[in-house]
Amino acid sequence: EMYSFRNYPIPGAGGPSPMIAAFWDDLKISSNGNVYYAEFEDYVVIQWNNMRTYDNNDNETFQMILFDKSVSSPTITGDSEIKIQYKDFNNTSNGYYPTGGTPTHGCYSTIGIENHLGDIGLQYSFNNTYADGAPSGHGGGLTDNSAILITTGADNSSILGDLNQDDILNILDVVILVNIVLDNPMNSDGDLNDDGIANVLDVVILVNLVLG
Repeated sequence: EMYSFRNYPIPGAGGPSPMIAAFWDDLKISSNGNVYYAEFEDYVVIQWNNMRTYDNNDNETFQMILFDKSVSSPTITGDSEIKIQYKDFNNTSNGYYPTGGTPTHGCYSTIGIENHLGDIGLQYSFNNTYADGAPSGHGGGLTDNSAILITTGADNSSILGDLNQDDILNILDVVILVNIVLDNPMNSDGDLNDDGIANVLDVVILVNLVLG
């Protein structure tokens, strides 16, 4: 028990480092609550089941999935991915801040990650304020049965116009593009200039790319 417990923004000196904050708040284990751990071939799951917020006694059930980069598809940076998903999401702890005294319970939950030094982090939420790019509306898009994927993106880089994905731009790609233009101009694979349609302009672009 931590009688002066409260969560903080990420990154920062408050809390442990390094840290993955799935739902950093003043939580307590209910009579039917528990924390579970399961290890699989390519990922590990940690689940907080039927937890309760100190404020309002609301139910929280959520889990963190840590993927193994040596088994899963690699990201651009070679880092592993982290998925946090929520079965019951109730961000209702507004904290207790007595006048002239020390706060005894934290703000609305903190969600994010930070490094071992506590000076670099990625914060999705703190005190009911959500990161730029989060879905608009209450909860920054987080509701019951929602999830966050922390990733640097799939390593799916490819050469513009390489329609047969052989890592070479040549006449074969031009032939494929001409067929797309004739058969299905709405095929986004052939839309090299992102104007919403595959047409002769895309063929010209690809020919120029082939010619260097």
